[in-house]
Amino acid sequence: MGKTMFLLLRILMIITFSAWIVLWFLKPTNGWTRKWKEFEDNMQRIIFKYNGADFLVFTFPIIGLAMLGLVYTNLQPKRASRSRVRRYAAALSNPLIIRTPLGILSGIEALAMCLLLTLLGWTFYCRISNDYKKLIPAKPLKLTIWQLKFLKIATRCGLLAEICLALLLFPILRGLSILRLLGIQFEASVRYHIWLGTSMVFFATLHGAGTLFVWGISHYIQNEMRMWQKQGRIYLAGEITLITGLIIWMSSLPVVRRKRFYVFYYMHHLYIVFLVFFLFHAGDRHFYMVFPGAFLFGLDKLFRIIQSRPLTQILSVRIFPSKVIELDLPKDSRLKYSPTSILFIKIPTISKFHWHPFSITSSSNANDQTISVMIKCEGQWTNSLYDLLHQEIDSPHRTKCIDVAVEGPYGPASFDFIRF
Repeated sequence: MGKTMFLLLRILMIITFSAWIVLWFLKPTNGWTRKWKEFEDNMQRIIFKYNGADFLVFTFPIIGLAMLGLVYTNLQPKRASRSRVRRYAAALSNPLIIRTPLGILSGIEALAMCLLLTLLGWTFYCRISNDYKKLIPAKPLKLTIWQLKFLKIATRCGLLAEICLALLLFPILRGLSILRLLGIQFEASVRYHIWLGTSMVFFATLHGAGTLFVWGISHYIQNEMRMWQKQGRIYLAGEITLITGLIIWMSSLPVVRRKRFYVFYYMHHLYIVFLVFFLFHAGDRHFYMVFPGAFLFGLDKLFRIIQSRPLTQILSVRIFPSKVIELDLPKDSRLKYSPTSILFIKIPTISKFHWHPFSITSSSNANDQTISVMIKCEGQWTNSLYDLLHQEIDSPHRTKCIDVAVEGPYGPASFDFIRF
């Protein structure tokens, strides 16, 4: 009975995910547009109101897939981790292409990248070819044919940015990660978030710069830039969205993230501003494609807050030369993980909001009572921790316990922690 249930769950997840991908490829076609309008009209007469069909088809399936994946990974017996399917997934995760500008690519990464590039190219081709067939000079703006064509290209670059945004938050899900079903863990999937974010900012910049260019040469730029009309595109909201996205992207560059982590951390919270003004700019008929990632990210964030609320204390500290610290923390004896998994740590004494990721240096097979992390003190937060620990060590009365909040670990064998 158990094997049958897991098999049915697996089949249902494969069908749901495959159908979701197919929908993305069908969406830009003329045939889909005609049939979709008929479907919307029929659904509105039955039960759903405005945009209900959009959420039913494009939003609910991927949210349902994440929920099914959560049930599957948490009810799956440990022996299933050595199943044939997981061995195939592990084989696809092996390096396939070594020398690329993006680093080492596995088979599944190369396949996903080809699929995404095909989707972007197909969407752009379908939309722009349909636009050019119905090209009519815009009398209010007095645009020539070439200016109107250029404006259409800029508009469709915005659609490509929207596709990247719809996928942007999935790689950084932790407890509700869909990628875990493919054997891809959090620390490996973060770079997909970086790739998608960079692509989104690139297409959004082309979209914004191209639109501003056409407005500039038509001498309507001042009027259009400040418009906040009640119907249609809100251009001012789009400009705020683009500026916010550029700020987030620039604060995520390695030179900032490694040396000024708090800047990276706080600037990333501008994603709320970004999503709100994107909704104003694009409208609710486009937001339903982005909603699944935003909803699952919010739900995943809530789960992580609940999981990390209990505080623990540092058991022991070792300070090495070159300002390197090793912390030993207590853990549940049932929690299994592998070395180099990632543990997120927050020390309320230093900051009530800062979470920092560190690699685990201990093994649960060697010690089932403690977990150890190594910290190189280079930034502001880590240097504050170094000073705090030095004060405690030098103090004649070492009675104060330093509270620590932990989240994780995340790594190749770490998804069992959600059960505890």
